[in-house]
Amino acid sequence: MITKPGTTTLRRKSLSTLIGAVLLYSLLTPIVVARADDPGWVKRDPSCSCQGITSSSDGTKLAGFVNGGKIVTSSDSGATWVAHDSNRNWSGIAASSDGTKLVATVEGGQIYTSTDSGVTWTARESVRPWFGVASSSDGSKLVAIVNPGQIYTSTDFGATWTAHESARAWRAVTSSGDGTKLVAVVRDGQIYTSADSGSTWIARDSARLWFWVASSSDGTKLAAVVYGNPGNIYTSSDSGATWTLRASDLNKYWQGIAMSADGSKMIASAYMGTVYVSRDGGITWISDNSIQSSWGVATSADGSKMFATSQSFIYTYGTATAPSPKPTPTASSSGTLTYTWTKLGFTCSCSSIAASSDGSNLIAGDDSGSTGGHLYISANYGATWTARGPMQIWSAVASSSDGKKLVATVKEGQIYTSSDSGITWSPRESARRWDSVATSADGSKLVASVEGGWLYTSSDSGVSWTARNSVRNWTSVTTSRDGSKLVAVARGDQIFTSSDSGITWTPRETSRLWRSVASSSDGSILAAAVYASGDASFIYISNDSGASWVARAADAPRYWQAIAMSADGSKLVAATYMGTVYISQDSGVTWVSGNSIQNGGAVASSADGSNFVVSGTLGSSVYTTARIAKPTVQTKGSILIKKVSTKSYLLTIASNAPITKFTITAKKNKNKTLTYKGTTDSEGAATVKVAANLVGYSLSLKFS
Repeated sequence: MITKPGTTTLRRKSLSTLIGAVLLYSLLTPIVVARADDPGWVKRDPSCSCQGITSSSDGTKLAGFVNGGKIVTSSDSGATWVAHDSNRNWSGIAASSDGTKLVATVEGGQIYTSTDSGVTWTARESVRPWFGVASSSDGSKLVAIVNPGQIYTSTDFGATWTAHESARAWRAVTSSGDGTKLVAVVRDGQIYTSADSGSTWIARDSARLWFWVASSSDGTKLAAVVYGNPGNIYTSSDSGATWTLRASDLNKYWQGIAMSADGSKMIASAYMGTVYVSRDGGITWISDNSIQSSWGVATSADGSKMFATSQSFIYTYGTATAPSPKPTPTASSSGTLTYTWTKLGFTCSCSSIAASSDGSNLIAGDDSGSTGGHLYISANYGATWTARGPMQIWSAVASSSDGKKLVATVKEGQIYTSSDSGITWSPRESARRWDSVATSADGSKLVASVEGGWLYTSSDSGVSWTARNSVRNWTSVTTSRDGSKLVAVARGDQIFTSSDSGITWTPRETSRLWRSVASSSDGSILAAAVYASGDASFIYISNDSGASWVARAADAPRYWQAIAMSADGSKLVAATYMGTVYISQDSGVTWVSGNSIQNGGAVASSADGSNFVVSGTLGSSVYTTARIAKPTVQTKGSILIKKVSTKSYLLTIASNAPITKFTITAKKNKNKTLTYKGTTDSEGAATVKVAANLVGYSLSLKFS
């Protein structure tokens, strides 16, 4: 709910579903989960299962609550947190524009107000099933809802309250900045609007599973979300008189929504999904993060700072004080880079590897065996990896510059695309013998090749495809950053270039056993590798978008397998079969082998060429030039207990480190002890199913 221009809070109906929570707080260094050059999403401590969050207009003062726990506040945009008041069944929270005045509701309790940013609290009104609250910008006008019950308003900072409207299953409420225009939604009911600070109300739109609502500062622009199937987002630009369906293609169990003061920027959360952001008033939505099972959301007045809570952490956007530690090789006096290879604790029969522009987000495709393997995703330069996607014989992968939009091809299968960094995948096109794929920087324009078939292009992120050129033994494709200049090579054939996104093609160079091709960001510098023996096995370089080519690496003819280059085309990395890996820092004129990596099968490069990643063949190790920090050792964590039935529970584990083994011990007395073991994923989360009645048991969590 909006508590002032640009802030909102959200909570889930958790009294009947959350049996208890064991929360361990820590003040660790935030984990940046966005690009290093983007002031993006930051995972914050405390490890807080916060159901709701609210923000001051400038995004510096935050307040969140735990249902059954305490209220937590931050005065530095979420970098550090302090717990306040007592453990209560908190159900809603809102803040004034300056963040000094807070109001919070307790389900089955009272309303509480604070005038010192949450340090001290005063109980207000009577004990009722309070379900949510909103505030005007100055904190004087408040509105709170009861479920089931009426709507209550206050004009004196919460000292006294007046009941309005009828008893309904009110789900959420929001307010304009001056507190005159109010909006409340009913679960399995309608939307209700008021233009006189809650004295009278008008029913709007249709009965739906309304779950949350947000308002602009002047109350003219509104957004409401539906929790269900279909779950949609609706917006209004006339103070709720009419509503327009948005995000109809997403169909999520939407839980929360917040908007900037002018209504142009929005953030919405989805149960068992991620966080979506709109920067055009709700017309289009993107998921540019990996936050899972998000609950509460909030935003600063200008929309530059956004906040989200999940089952385990609080996330902040636009609040990073420094970029993530980007590994950078040492520069010598001559200006060249000194590369040091690190062997990762990850083995893969990788057919292909791709990297985001900063090299932090990686994707690798496994093509081992008759049934193949998974796609593997890393968000920390390869320090840890998570298996994603179905078991397939993956032949090629590609990534957008931010690592969010991914595309992967299956040998004798379909093309798969992902828009959430590889968490979920959608099959595209028909089953063919796909062997190579490339993407533009924004992930919208794609090109893929079929061995013994056609080239295919897409201009809608892989939803639809068009056959191009002719049937050839295509082996590799590449693209410029904007997707306009394409290059494709074929085995025993020529190099083909296109300057119109694949509509027309021009044959280049001589027929050779071309194996791999790479392009600079602008498409002017190209590199193509030949897989052959003897004098014919060279790397060829073009500095004029493929019009002419020069043989390079003449002193080291090899069975070249794969090649990648930096955005400016100056730095290249190439892998060889039955040989080692070579690096060039002068656009392919000279090459140096500075490592002992054998049988390289796949390579990738960051945009600046400081980060190279190489994978060997047949289950070999993966190597990187990034200076990888050791994964954080797990020391803190939490258990969220959800009762499914009398003898069935779900235990959600949250930790401050990924891929960590844990043990849960449940004790009731000396003779009743239950033990459950597992491993967290790359986000430090795991779920354990317990087929037992845990009433009366005490739970402990240990990591190893």
